[in-house]
Amino acid sequence: MAIKSQYFFWINLVLFQIGWFAAILGGNLLAIFIILPALSWHFFYSHCKKDDVIALLICLIMGIGHDSLLLNLNLLIIPQQAHFPPLWLISLWALLGITLNHSLRWIYERPMIAAVLGTIAAPLSYLAGVKLSDAEWAGSLTQIIFIIAAIWIFLLPLHRFLFLKLRHYVQN
Repeated sequence: MAIKSQYFFWINLVLFQIGWFAAILGGNLLAIFIILPALSWHFFYSHCKKDDVIALLICLIMGIGHDSLLLNLNLLIIPQQAHFPPLWLISLWALLGITLNHSLRWIYERPMIAAVLGTIAAPLSYLAGVKLSDAEWAGSLTQIIFIIAAIWIFLLPLHRFLFLKLRHYVQN
């Protein structure tokens, strides 16, 4: 079954936003309840399932590493989560993974734009997420924002590089 690409673009974007708020506000249970159907819908209708799986898996690995780093450096505190990110936070990385070849493609295919926008958008997303969830910052907010921005200046371009390498490997 096919959906016109412009509809898929907007549905992909809206599902990301709904999933983001569900995970942040509702925690693990609501994240599963909303994000699993969103992922199922996405993979049912996506015209590039193999690419989306690759992007999603890279995002999950990078995201777990990123958020584990924040937790283990005691920059981010999430109740009952000492060293490993909770499911709701991991699910946000899965959502990001399914947007990169669709609603965020225009950013993702341009490494310099991805680096600049990631440096701005990621800290803002974390600020909003901490404000709306039961997570909290430990330490200087300026320092934490700088660390997140410094990571994200490389994160999306690195993701794209790994994605292209893996896609080439999978296709051959």
